[in-house]
Amino acid sequence: MLSPKKNEPQSWQEILRVISRCPVCGSVYNTQKAKLFAQQEEATMVHFSCENCEGNFIAMVATLSHGLSTIGLVSDLNFEDAQKKFSLPAITVDEVISYHQQINNNNFLNS
Repeated sequence: MLSPKKNEPQSWQEILRVISRCPVCGSVYNTQKAKLFAQQEEATMVHFSCENCEGNFIAMVATLSHGLSTIGLVSDLNFEDAQKKFSLPAITVDEVISYHQQINNNNFLNS
């Protein structure tokens, strides 16, 4: 799991070149306001807030042997909420099975 790390501040800021535009409105991000909330040797989690549309975006940038790989998602979570959610324990296999069974229950939408 990724964990906050503070010993390589320039590395996560360099990856901001890869993610430069808001996926919602296309505006250029103010990268000075991007916030790092987790980092490991090969992956970094960054939170962006668009000043134009006020959308939030969370990106994971992984350093692979052949270059960078990015995965991002548009979110309604502000930075503080993203930090809180990130620190929660992982969902277990049993929970996934239970949720699946609940959704497939014919009464799921009526409850």
